[in-house]
Amino acid sequence: MNHPAELDAKSIVTLFQTDLLEESLPDDCYDRMSGLVSKGPQQEAVSMPEAMYLKLDAMADAGGRYVRVPMTKDFVEEPQLGSDADQRLHEEDHVTKSFQMEYTDVSHASSNQAFGVLARDKIPYKLFESRVPKMGRYFKQYFGKMRRQATYEGQSENLLEAPHFNHPRIAKNWFIPNLDDDLQPAYNTVYSNHADRVGDALSTAGITSAAAWSLVHEQRLEEWCFNNLSPLELPDGKQGFIHVLPSPQCRWIKHPTNTAVMGGVFRDVAQFNDDEKFHYPDAIGMIGRMVIVEDLRYPTLTIGGSVSGSGSGGSGYTLTFKYRGQGRADDGSSDPRDKSATARQMGAVYGRGALCEWMPEGFHWEWNYEMYDKFFGSGVFMSVGIKAVEFDVTGGDATSLQVDGYAVTPYAAPPTSISGS
Repeated sequence: MNHPAELDAKSIVTLFQTDLLEESLPDDCYDRMSGLVSKGPQQEAVSMPEAMYLKLDAMADAGGRYVRVPMTKDFVEEPQLGSDADQRLHEEDHVTKSFQMEYTDVSHASSNQAFGVLARDKIPYKLFESRVPKMGRYFKQYFGKMRRQATYEGQSENLLEAPHFNHPRIAKNWFIPNLDDDLQPAYNTVYSNHADRVGDALSTAGITSAAAWSLVHEQRLEEWCFNNLSPLELPDGKQGFIHVLPSPQCRWIKHPTNTAVMGGVFRDVAQFNDDEKFHYPDAIGMIGRMVIVEDLRYPTLTIGGSVSGSGSGGSGYTLTFKYRGQGRADDGSSDPRDKSATARQMGAVYGRGALCEWMPEGFHWEWNYEMYDKFFGSGVFMSVGIKAVEFDVTGGDATSLQVDGYAVTPYAAPPTSISGS
């Protein structure tokens, strides 16, 4: 019996799945605590817990590129004592400080085709319809990147561009494990000098397991924070801080041997009440008055250069921060972070008034058409700036910089296990 001949390969009917699989990336703790970024021009993201993340309400209708936020200092001088005290010439003057905020443009757009045979090829895949959720995820991830940039480098990257061209900066407050408090890097108003001090301190701390997270470090950090930063009012009615930690450090915290040693010191997230779980959805627990929040998209710090420029023969240190980007590019460019043994994994501890966002021009869609509208671009545009809150004496005396909202905590890679475990 003759069997039917096989069809030519080019004639075989092929089915295509038109419901596309969408990539899903790890949640961003910053956005989990601040709410999903909305696209509507009148909608804004929800504030982060209490006043950790400030949403600046300042009009820019008059064309102003800057806004100055004032602060008045408490009185500090000693009182006049005794019945014969003369208050004249001993009046304490009011001291004011100010924080300057800027904004500039940010946008992202996608290509589209309205008609023609090539456009019809793509209709089953609903590519045009997918632009809205894709753009939502894109800006959710990008705002997380900008908030990290503001934490570790003082400002979101767009403020380094036109029209401001701000100078590069790094965070003022550092608390480095495996270093005594008096060896922590003191702030210097000159960027290169401050970078050298931080580089010196990190080199001294080293990259051994002693420079990773430890319970003693967390307890010392808590004490330092209450002495130097403004605490938050936590949902349980007491004051405390939020410590955002890289996921490898959180994995180390949750190691069975460590949790056994911490005993009653560590309060697991399972013991949180509903209000605490609502405010800190990415928290893994609490140590003392420190809420530990896991960051799966943590930045890294690469230290370059040689001995401090203030020393003999050294050209100074370079500090390069790398951030997890948007999406998952096939060439790996979306994740340029340094995973080498010498890199530091960056965390940060937040109190009240740590970061500030100014968005006078909210999210809105814009379109660009050509060739009788056959091809067009559609994108989301806004004007925004995110900065660390740094108050300075009015008039620009940079020696008086006051940062009470946060500090950064760099860590060496933690051990993968404990011997015998």
